[in-house]
Amino acid sequence: MKKTLTWLLERFAKIIPLWLYPLFMRRESIDFFYHAVSDEPMEHARHLYPVVPVAQFEEALNFLQERYQFVSYGRIHASRTGGESLPQKALHLSFDDGFAECFSVVRPLLLERSIPCTFFLSTDWIDNRAMFYRNKVSLCIEHLHDNPADISLLRDLTLNAPTLDATASNAVIQWLKELRLPDEDTINEVCRILGVDWETFLGENQPYLTISQIQQMHAEGFTIGAHTITHRKLKDLSDAEIEEEIVESCLVIQEITGQEIVPFSFPHSAFGIDRSLLSYIRAMHSFVGLLFDTKGVRKDENFIVNRVWAEQPLTPERKLHSLPEVLRNAYQEAWVDGVMELGRKLRRSE
Repeated sequence: MKKTLTWLLERFAKIIPLWLYPLFMRRESIDFFYHAVSDEPMEHARHLYPVVPVAQFEEALNFLQERYQFVSYGRIHASRTGGESLPQKALHLSFDDGFAECFSVVRPLLLERSIPCTFFLSTDWIDNRAMFYRNKVSLCIEHLHDNPADISLLRDLTLNAPTLDATASNAVIQWLKELRLPDEDTINEVCRILGVDWETFLGENQPYLTISQIQQMHAEGFTIGAHTITHRKLKDLSDAEIEEEIVESCLVIQEITGQEIVPFSFPHSAFGIDRSLLSYIRAMHSFVGLLFDTKGVRKDENFIVNRVWAEQPLTPERKLHSLPEVLRNAYQEAWVDGVMELGRKLRRSE
């Protein structure tokens, strides 16, 4: 019954035009976030999420500038904490992970248009001191695409994975994508077996932002935020570890930029994290700013800003949807969730 109702709601939501959603789902502001914009392949990222071509990103900026008013993090913060009003159709833009292309590709485009933006960085990767385990995975997948016969080299490792046939390339690639930070020793072993020298790649390609680039971006008016120390999924951690990941990464950004307040974005999402714990962390550490999640246009606590993932969803052909489609999908999901939640509340009140 629940699945049928959800299906009916989703079908109905798809026929509601985009222009109508904001009329009955009012939001003080909308936030879009990206990871990677470049005309280069970015092999360390492109097997994790799409690398948005520059022309498509510019088309997205055109769409947004025609319909919304870009606002800085400072204005979002003042609105959420001090009650200051935002302009109608306010929109905030942000980037996660801190790839070097944020400086070389994205920054010039935004400066040319005077668009404010917040860049959230995982602090362990600043100055290319370490490589994100998922970027290592992407490099391995890139190698296997170029050298499919090397799938067989992983036989001994994948035999430890239940029901995984080491000769089936799709299954092996999916197995690689599902490895997480606790599996980093396995990821490093895959790199060794395949001859993927991620340390040389890190040194020669400098895939992440440097301190000098970060400081220049801040001086140019951009906001720099924290994205944890290690990019771990916080819901899997203890309360003390969650606090450390948030607070310590914000402190690193504060030391680099001199910002009094440092916003924070959750890797993956804030799903399953106790909101009272997050409220306590912000109360105890006044330099921790608003917290940014990945749940589209859904509502949450006042100190949590949800964002629309602009690079998703993909079509079955792995082509990006247009930004209007992505935004309508975010509204659809929030509307269906809202109706389902209302139904649960009505049942509990009976």
